[in-house]
Amino acid sequence: MMMENIRLANKSDFDATASAYFMEHWLTDTMVVSSGDYPIHTLKGVVALTPQDKVVGLITYAVHGNALEIISLNATPEGQGIGTALLAEAERRAIEDGLTLMVLTTTNDNLEAMRFYMKRGYRMSKVIRGAVDRARTKKDSIPVVGADGIPLHDELVLNKTL
Repeated sequence: MMMENIRLANKSDFDATASAYFMEHWLTDTMVVSSGDYPIHTLKGVVALTPQDKVVGLITYAVHGNALEIISLNATPEGQGIGTALLAEAERRAIEDGLTLMVLTTTNDNLEAMRFYMKRGYRMSKVIRGAVDRARTKKDSIPVVGADGIPLHDELVLNKTL
């Protein structure tokens, strides 16, 4: 899949195509993680587009102090380098903005995400036991069982020093 453009997502992206892409992949317009509740319209992002301006990837993030926290990352199709390119651009922007840390949270069932991020220099920094159970009290659409039949209970925090 050839990408023409990886760029900072702008307001019109979030008003239209990027928001639809986010909803398609997350089935919600708000991410609930231990660091907070994040409606998509409050996030910053980097978008990957085809030459025809079709969204094929989106990374959303929030900035907390010296850290850029990745809230979501999706790329389709997988295995084409889109996610890697989005992550590299987010890291580049963080460095450009003087930030020194990348942070992300994933769930205990998301072995694919752990593999992806660890291959790119991220390390586990914390396990937040019961975080998914607590999030489920706010957002009952969070499943009880995740990927590969693994019960969803905990969040894993990974980070990378820039």
